[in-house]
Amino acid sequence: MVKFTAMKPLDITKKYALPFLFGILLLGGSCTKDYFVNGGTADPHYDGSIYDYLANNPYYLDTVAWVVAHSSYKEILEKDSVTFFSFTDDAIRQAMDDLNDVRYYNVEDSVHLEDIPPEVWDHFLGMYIMRGRHLAKDFARVDPLNIYAYPGINYVMYNGYVMNIGLLYQDYNGVEAVGARILQLTDITYDPTNFRNNSSIRVASSDIQPVNGVLHVLNNHNIFGFRGGEFARVAEQNLVARGK
Repeated sequence: MVKFTAMKPLDITKKYALPFLFGILLLGGSCTKDYFVNGGTADPHYDGSIYDYLANNPYYLDTVAWVVAHSSYKEILEKDSVTFFSFTDDAIRQAMDDLNDVRYYNVEDSVHLEDIPPEVWDHFLGMYIMRGRHLAKDFARVDPLNIYAYPGINYVMYNGYVMNIGLLYQDYNGVEAVGARILQLTDITYDPTNFRNNSSIRVASSDIQPVNGVLHVLNNHNIFGFRGGEFARVAEQNLVARGK
């Protein structure tokens, strides 16, 4: 049984600390190619698979690795050339808490990670995986306030889900669009008629490069499945169908 514990503050001295990039800094209109951690330069390459990287980051991603291992996507994240927009352990913890709140209301027993059917994990994991290697610089600009000029691009994810992905250009020192560039994912299918009505999540750490692809780690505010209550709904339906 996997136990959830409170999130620990990032300790960059740990062997497997995430190389948080917080976007690609563009100062004075020029792009820096360095990756910074606490003032030092970090190599974005990782000598292992995407799955290996997840499994070796116990503070933020080991529960994500557990979920992957109990789905049909483990081999894909070990061998295929893919881009994974990874949620964090905290997103799974919150999703499980929401599910058990529903079950408590329905006078049902609480469940644990190992009780969730693999097809439920498959359903959601496929929303976060793209075929091929995609670095942050490969994505088009997106501006929710000027979506017709900068619409990002709608991508079909591994399970067929459509996700809008683009780079937000931040202002710097009062100059428009010359600051940090931050990847944003938007659940475009919720309201295709109004971009700003759709839920979005930003990437906290980008361009981590294991041997078989690219890993972008979403910030801790990510709702697993992008829509509030969606994981609880799908998981509960599957559990009830199995008599649990």
